[in-house]
Amino acid sequence: MARSSLLNTDTEDLKELLANGKTYQVPPYQRDYSWKAEHWEDLWDDIRALERNRGDHYMGSIVLQSGDRKQFRIIDGQQRIATLSILVLSCIDFLHALKEQGVDAKENEDRAGLLEAAYIGGRDPVSLRVVSKLQLNAHDDNFYQLNLTQRMPPAGGLRNLADSERLLWECFQFFRQKIEDRFSRQKDGKAVAAFVNEVITERLLFISVRVQDELSAYTVFETLNARGLELSEPDLLKNYLLSLADRLSKSQMDPLLRQWNRIASKVGNARLPEFLRHHLNSRREYVRQKDLFKTIKGDVSDMRGVFDLLRKLEEDAAWYQALGDHNDPLLLDYPGAREHVRILNLFGVTQYLPLALASKDIFDTQQLVEVFRYCAIVSLRFNGVSRRSTHILEEVYNNAALALRNKKAKTLQDLRRLLEPIYIPDNEFESDFANLQIRASGRSGKRLRYILCELEKRMEPKDLNDETAPNATVEHVLPENPCPAWNDSFPEKDRERYIERLGNYTLLEKGLNNKDAANLAFADKKVVYQKSIYAMTRAIAAYDEWTPAVVDEHQAQMARLAKTIWKLEIPPADH
Repeated sequence: MARSSLLNTDTEDLKELLANGKTYQVPPYQRDYSWKAEHWEDLWDDIRALERNRGDHYMGSIVLQSGDRKQFRIIDGQQRIATLSILVLSCIDFLHALKEQGVDAKENEDRAGLLEAAYIGGRDPVSLRVVSKLQLNAHDDNFYQLNLTQRMPPAGGLRNLADSERLLWECFQFFRQKIEDRFSRQKDGKAVAAFVNEVITERLLFISVRVQDELSAYTVFETLNARGLELSEPDLLKNYLLSLADRLSKSQMDPLLRQWNRIASKVGNARLPEFLRHHLNSRREYVRQKDLFKTIKGDVSDMRGVFDLLRKLEEDAAWYQALGDHNDPLLLDYPGAREHVRILNLFGVTQYLPLALASKDIFDTQQLVEVFRYCAIVSLRFNGVSRRSTHILEEVYNNAALALRNKKAKTLQDLRRLLEPIYIPDNEFESDFANLQIRASGRSGKRLRYILCELEKRMEPKDLNDETAPNATVEHVLPENPCPAWNDSFPEKDRERYIERLGNYTLLEKGLNNKDAANLAFADKKVVYQKSIYAMTRAIAAYDEWTPAVVDEHQAQMARLAKTIWKLEIPPADH
């Protein structure tokens, strides 16, 4: 596509957008109307401020796909356009109410008709129904055309309306009340018409971005999103896929929409682009986020491709949901998987997901649990302790996923070998562990508690789970606010470096981790520690003093133990 034809932009008001017979369609597969009271309130407040300040108000960008010179699809901006149309309809309804009250009846009827023709649509000469300039999506358009443009309350009230239909009608009622409050005292139809003509349609400004196709729309999306403007990437991706089914009837389209919605509800709209990328990276060479849409467009070009992709996405979505929540019932059928997935979530690891999605299709139940264990060990070493740059992770996991799919790797032994580039060797892991610093609060505090509990279980076997053991609390040996007795062993220049050293933490049961320990001198803390049920804490009580050198020594012992806990045997390469 020539660069000059990629997009055209203009700053336009609503009057310019709707002039000269231009019409706008929300593609049938786009999301339903979703604005609520807080959005309507914000818009109304902006408009009232606009009246007071006599300036213009920027409404953001709208992205339009051109059909011909006068027909456009709304790729982004449907919520704002639909809401402004409803606001105009509420003004028209108020003018009709003035007419019914006998207030300048003929003039107000004419004003209502002129506003309707200019901003809503002309009337069919046979049915006298409005032929709207705006068409909403497949779920909302009937209600918009039959009720809102005719300003006709829904039969049977709100009870039988779909959620989006209810929001559309409540939006109309909201603005109708605002217009009533604003103009009922003066009952001046000229003022209402001027409010529409000179405020709503002239001083609310948009940057309209016109594109030729979905790929151009995605390019625009990336550009605008980088500038902090709000566009919906999941909706844009969905729109392209379902645009290929645009010629299907509503009854044929509905199952596709339901399938997409099932997928989106499982993984969440916010995670949908990431899920799509991980899905692709489990099946093909590495795809970056910026190339996601282009890749999908290249892979899927017809209805068969849409059906095939949606089927595979739905299969993967259930697993993606489970891998984001270790309490998901799906994992109950895979004994041991829950704990490994919990650790991966605890350390915020997602790069392994392409490998997990490929492995579920390749390995049996027991082998799949082993894959999760491998990933948890690799992640704790790589992400949790050694904290290496993560750019290599996605490449290695992608290569491993493809090797499984292509049958170049067939066994767990093959997989372990493929993970070797991101498996931190024992000597490096031990060194990094011996120098690890970690905060005791927030998510870091949960990771710290997990590490301490695992070390404790290796020192002295016991039933101890960091997630469910209410009696195990994390104790600073060198206190965060030490008493003066600590000044000799920890001069102030050393305290900041050692307060959050892993070796300065231990486990202590709640009954002891209170005033008995608190900020006492080490000699006094030892007396408390000797009573503890935790082996690591009693080991600390065996030291005569607590100094930087002792912390270093203690943490080095922890590191030697750690490399035996989080261990993955990598078989030698074949020769």
